Amino acid sequence: MTDTPPAAPSSSPLTGDFLTRAIYVTAAFGVVLTAITELSHHYPLILELCGGDLSGCADVASTPFAKIFGVSVAYWGLLSYVAFIAFMFYKPSFTLPLVSAMLGAEIYFLWVMAAIIHIYCMFCMIQFAVVIVLFTLTFAWHIGETKFILPGRLWSAPIVSIVVFTALVAPVLISAKNGQLVTREFVTYEGNPDSNIRVEVYSDYQCGFCKRLEPEIDKLMKNHPDIMLVFRDYVINSHKLSPVAVSYANGVAFTKGREEFIKTRREIFKNQDNMYEYLEKHLGSIDFTDDLKSKVNGKVNADMKMAASLGIYSTPTMVIYRGDKMAQVIRGVVKYEKFSRFLK
Repeated sequence: MTDTPPAAPSSSPLTGDFLTRAIYVTAAFGVVLTAITELSHHYPLILELCGGDLSGCADVASTPFAKIFGVSVAYWGLLSYVAFIAFMFYKPSFTLPLVSAMLGAEIYFLWVMAAIIHIYCMFCMIQFAVVIVLFTLTFAWHIGETKFILPGRLWSAPIVSIVVFTALVAPVLISAKNGQLVTREFVTYEGNPDSNIRVEVYSDYQCGFCKRLEPEIDKLMKNHPDIMLVFRDYVINSHKLSPVAVSYANGVAFTKGREEFIKTRREIFKNQDNMYEYLEKHLGSIDFTDDLKSKVNGKVNADMKMAASLGIYSTPTMVIYRGDKMAQVIRGVVKYEKFSRFLK
């Protein structure tokens, strides 16, 4: 036996059938909007509705926040709207808790755009407005109901939103704290360590694409000397000389300092095609004591562990942080002119 939808009180300006129809129309619009949002990730013509591949929509879609558990947030939104419509038919008492959870998720995405990535997506902003309207209509629809699925009746709805928001925000803050602690232990960086913007580059010394990215990295530091640029190692197993190159470069960093490391790093990439001869000539200049080996291994293992935690399994990859919160992940060779807008 299904629940009977509650009637709106007679004093309400939106009575009975009209309020119900408004809820269905709003939820249906949400279905269409989430479908368009997901299609814009795959079809450039649809993305043009939001401004094209240089728009806020495209930028937000390229961030790690565009997926939850590996699934696009647009799919999660679509599922939520479809479930909401189904509950309206078969289990109306579940609609307010569900839309409250949706509101908490939307507040989280608004927080991400405003506080972390500083980029706004038109589709996301419209989606936020749709959920606000749906929550308001559903809350009004439940006024006067005698049975409610959550304790506290209507007033537990905001609690659901807060719980969902907190559950989504907490991992982001914890990850940021862990990243901050790991990064500041190392000396393989360039620029200002106190900068609010930090770029971390994951590369492999035998990776051809990593070598192609180097001129863009040089442009980055030339035009933004005030940011912090961290160099992390991601060793590709099939590259036999990479572990040796990584050991040498980090050995230089720990024994001769950052400036020599930056110079050595550029030299290794410059001599990528004759790396064996280069390493054979320079490796002996570093005295690899047990203490130095421990430092180098600890640094490389930490880099690899951090990469795995971020889902990074290829090089080159750049990760941009704002105030220790991850804002953008850029994979592959990308021109400075394209990624520089994330550094403002």
